[in-house]
Amino acid sequence: MTSMNNSASFTKTLLSTMIAACVATGAYAQSDDVEEVVVTGIKASLTNSVSVKRNSASVVDAISAEDIGKLPDTTIADSLQRVPGIQIRRNAGEGSTVNVRGMPQVSTLLNGEQFLSAGSITTAQPDFTDIPAELLSRVDVIKSAQASTLAAGVAGTIDLKTRRPFDLDSGWTFAGSAEGSQGQYTDDETGHKVSGFAGFNNGDNFGALLSVSNSKATLANFRYGMYSDWWFRGYNENGDWPGQGTPSDLTGDGDTNDQVFGTIDYGVTNRTAERERTGISGTAQFQLNDQVEFLADVFYTKMDQGDYVNGLIADNSWAQYDWVNPDLSTLVNRGPAVGGSGKDFYTSSITNLEALRVIAKGETQIDKRESLNFNLQANVELNEKLSGSVRYAHGNATNDHTGSFADALITSGMQSGLQTSYGGVKAPANPGGYGPNGERVPVVADFSGEHPSIQYPAGFGQDINSYGLVSAFSHQNRDEESTLDVFRIDGTYDFQDGVKIDFGYRFADREIERNQYDLIAPFTVKDASGNNVTVYSKWKDSGIPGVSGGDTIAKTFKFTELQDLGYIHQVSDFGPASDGNSYYFIDPKAMKNTAAFHEALYPGNVKQKDGSQSFVVGDQTQTFYFQGSFEGEAGLPYQANFGMQYVETSLDITQFIPSVDTTKVTVDGTVYPALDGVAPTIASTEVVERNFNDFLPRFNIAFDTTDDTKLRFAYSKTMTQLDANDLGLGRTYTTNNNPDLGVFQVVSASQNGNPYMEPWRADNLDLSYEWYFTESGMLSLGLFRVDVETSIATATIQIPTVPDSDGVNRRPGETIDLTTRDNTDGGVVKGMELGYQQAFDFLPGAWSGLGTTLNYTFTDGQGGEKDFYGKTMPMADNSEDQINAVLWYEYDQWQARIAYNYRSERFIGRAWNDGSPAAWWQAPTAYVDASVSYDFNDNVTVYVQGTNITEEFEETYMQWSDVVVNQNVYEARYTVGVRAKF
Repeated sequence: MTSMNNSASFTKTLLSTMIAACVATGAYAQSDDVEEVVVTGIKASLTNSVSVKRNSASVVDAISAEDIGKLPDTTIADSLQRVPGIQIRRNAGEGSTVNVRGMPQVSTLLNGEQFLSAGSITTAQPDFTDIPAELLSRVDVIKSAQASTLAAGVAGTIDLKTRRPFDLDSGWTFAGSAEGSQGQYTDDETGHKVSGFAGFNNGDNFGALLSVSNSKATLANFRYGMYSDWWFRGYNENGDWPGQGTPSDLTGDGDTNDQVFGTIDYGVTNRTAERERTGISGTAQFQLNDQVEFLADVFYTKMDQGDYVNGLIADNSWAQYDWVNPDLSTLVNRGPAVGGSGKDFYTSSITNLEALRVIAKGETQIDKRESLNFNLQANVELNEKLSGSVRYAHGNATNDHTGSFADALITSGMQSGLQTSYGGVKAPANPGGYGPNGERVPVVADFSGEHPSIQYPAGFGQDINSYGLVSAFSHQNRDEESTLDVFRIDGTYDFQDGVKIDFGYRFADREIERNQYDLIAPFTVKDASGNNVTVYSKWKDSGIPGVSGGDTIAKTFKFTELQDLGYIHQVSDFGPASDGNSYYFIDPKAMKNTAAFHEALYPGNVKQKDGSQSFVVGDQTQTFYFQGSFEGEAGLPYQANFGMQYVETSLDITQFIPSVDTTKVTVDGTVYPALDGVAPTIASTEVVERNFNDFLPRFNIAFDTTDDTKLRFAYSKTMTQLDANDLGLGRTYTTNNNPDLGVFQVVSASQNGNPYMEPWRADNLDLSYEWYFTESGMLSLGLFRVDVETSIATATIQIPTVPDSDGVNRRPGETIDLTTRDNTDGGVVKGMELGYQQAFDFLPGAWSGLGTTLNYTFTDGQGGEKDFYGKTMPMADNSEDQINAVLWYEYDQWQARIAYNYRSERFIGRAWNDGSPAAWWQAPTAYVDASVSYDFNDNVTVYVQGTNITEEFEETYMQWSDVVVNQNVYEARYTVGVRAKF
């Protein structure tokens, strides 16, 4: 049994002796434009970041190794959130995906070349969940690209920098770290992180290094409220669907012409993520002679993650819509929505539910990510003017996802008529469940407090005999793989009079393959005539008839039976929404091996490929660039670069076309009847080949207005390929059964991918003023504008009719509707970035160790959707305001830091609500992290870190901030560790 514990405890020893170290603190020179700075502490790391920004040939922000290593940051995204213009999303409380200036179309480089990440195989938006921060020496955020910046993103480019052996001291360098961590709600699970580093520099012509990191943690990720996203409803009073079967005055206003806001299910879940990361980075450098240097890099990441869910979900069984009764004391009339049905729309913070079904949910989702990137490079200096490099890079990444879902009933099933039928004998699907005669469960969904609570009748769910596993399934499993090969030649001719020419060629070949599948199982049942019929079903549901008038499939497994098999456990810990009771669930960890679990209960499972969600995308690009860099004086000293990229893109997209007939499935060459939900057999493939070219001019100039100030202006045209999902996802057909003809006739189609869409293109403008008043002090103000030429929206077009399920086209020459994704006019993203950084070393004594970093970002991007009042909404996933504030201290042997990150409300999307459209928002968030360390000597440091120490959680609401939809509740986590370096 899992017991509730609301506070982290450190009474037990986290780890015995821990030997540790910050991995090498040297940051290496990345190019002629960036000055090398050796990092030895917090202040020095900030000095390095300032130096990178000041000496860059374009608009760049950077985080050095000390920034990452000494902040309580587990992932790169957690550190990047402190950079102006960066917004992140979290997964189980840790930073994962990244936007730059409000846009997810961001490319990721590794040491200046495209990085193939297992977390973003099919998407453009980077996901850094699987990359250990310890492997990197620096992260650059490039906001205005140069012509020599290849594979750049639309709004920005993130360049991950690893260490170089020649930057180490001569001889051997060894370092390591070990730490233990616990969470506020997962304090019975001690996480660990262990890292090691070994580097050798012979002081002459050879060096090598190896960094290794392994971590494992269990993270709380509870979820409360309206459980299933996007199934929101506007329940009608007048008898129209969805709503009351007969007119009923739910709002007490004397009429039946209103709508009441709700959804189809409400729940409280215990959700945890178990995450294990392994990362390896290795580099070798060899200086053959004064003209030739060889370089080899390997970068490997692996992450295994299990998301485990148990919770009680009250719903309407997807059958009846007369189950919502708002509490009149909390009812608010919002009036009619602009562009809606014209009915008054009511919301309430407390809702009385008459639940048709209460599910004891068990859910397991397993992700296995792995990536390997390597780089072989020769740097050649032919003479004092001409130099260059030849480079080959290869990447391979896989992301395998499986999911297993077990829905047990605590209700009988009779509330919605769910019954088993064997040999003509019918019975409730869960005979021991609540309401044997169909009585509904009175449930109170109370959203009026800090956290939603779902209240059940006294004693509900306390008897294991009332539980039965009625439905299980495994769907939307997927195997994703991508390979990347890059060959490039870069050259520089330095005229040595302030003029330099850069030029190069790059060939890149990338292939992305996505295969999605469901597990379907055979069931042999009796038809109405008593004959055996074998059917295949994805939904292993004991209440589903195998054939019309025949027996139902599967069986209901009593929990007492499953308990003997080791599948059942009890849970009482639901975080701050716990009600003091313990409930029974399928143990989600018993489903870690998805195939084995389903085979044990439902033998004969096979993988059924979902063609509409599978594809192969080939992407080849050839890039030529030419760039001139100039230094001089035109009233003021200046540094400038101007150049052009020419990019030739070839796409090869393979889509899998499913059969129109969804009633049959072919297994091992035999055709069987298929029940609803089984992906249709793939009928054919369609290959689209496309080519297009882009000219991308770029210009950057910086004026030294004084010795300590710079004025920058930049223009760049950028292009980034669409997500592979947007190109490759295929088509499904909607059919209606025509019993007179005995066929399923095609009436419409939908397609989530469109191989003919154009890539993202944008024109970017930057203007900034920077004042470097000390070596580590800076004040900067930047303005930016991103004019997006093309965007993506859902559109409905007409396509020719296709054959029905029997292969006959009954309406040749006519058309049907196809709902698809297509390009639309882009918009404008504009904003401001304000940054301030200073060490207060002018203060006396110990006060001189204080320093601060502050920044504010305003990002405005208008979307196309309207809210309840007809107001145009901003672009999705963007917050207009972001604030970062860091106060740090470094004096003698002590270092400390506290970091605050605020992100204003984020627009998620527009919910239709059955005729009362409204804007769905995430509420503002404010996260606080802190760390303290003490140096015992030059070699050994101990530290304590805390993340999310104010116990922030994420909450969403529908249009009005008091109309809470759901919450994701993370935990405060605390870490104790030791570092050492020898």
